Amino acid sequence: MHFSSDWEHIESQQVDPFVTRIVHRRPDGSLDVRTSRRHRKQFGPEAGTEVVEKKRPTYLLWRPRSLNWWIAVLFMIGSWHFVSGSLLILAGSTYVYLIDLIFFSGSLFFTAAGYSQYYQAINAPETLDSDGRSSESTKRRYFGWQPGRIDFWASFPQFLGTLAFNVSTFMAFLSVQWLGYDVLVWVPDYVGSILFLVSGTAVVFEFCHRFWCWQRKNLTWWIVMINFAGCVAFMISAFMAFVRPNPIFDSLATWATIFTLTGAACFFVGAYLMWPEMASEEQTESK
Repeated sequence: MHFSSDWEHIESQQVDPFVTRIVHRRPDGSLDVRTSRRHRKQFGPEAGTEVVEKKRPTYLLWRPRSLNWWIAVLFMIGSWHFVSGSLLILAGSTYVYLIDLIFFSGSLFFTAAGYSQYYQAINAPETLDSDGRSSESTKRRYFGWQPGRIDFWASFPQFLGTLAFNVSTFMAFLSVQWLGYDVLVWVPDYVGSILFLVSGTAVVFEFCHRFWCWQRKNLTWWIVMINFAGCVAFMISAFMAFVRPNPIFDSLATWATIFTLTGAACFFVGAYLMWPEMASEEQTESK
């Protein structure tokens, strides 16, 4: 990120080796506070306390021209598919093909959302002028390797994880024995869950500017932590989904489904809360 040369650098916060927050003083004396998460979502600098206190959340939003809006919608649709599939399994449904189709369809929505988030991160503005306005790049990136930025690790592993879930849920259509199931379904599910957890951890670091924080009055904190809880639930589900020809693994499969349901519900809530977050940012920009 390149800032105007007439801005005075005040401080930076980082989770080595990634810078997650940076403060400058502008020529007019005002402070400009930028964070990684806000930057990749193009929310601009942090607002002052007097502005934040006036915000009123809006829980329904129609912004089809906003990529942030679509990311939330796609994650909600994908999550709802996983919730529905899990509930059908727990209810004892025998429509196996339908359940597999629901999970596979949900994974496609996850992939669309994951890629949109990755695309947003790699195309975040790289330069700010003296007025704090970003310089729009005429060249859009569709793929990029930016390992020096924490927002890359907050989005790219999750996108890869959704691809692994595509493989896992598609292979579930096949009728195979336990060994084939473990290789074709469980392994990509396990890998995808690890990648989701890597991404979720990076998002926590990105928002907190350290390994953990407690900001229960902050809406974005709830989004970050609920999504992280979803990543943990998916990881536990993957552990328990390992199949062996032993009755105990039948019981673990039920618990795996419960944690899949829990994780999907977390992702749905986390995605939904992005709407009031967007609305709050719009209110700030209009003041």
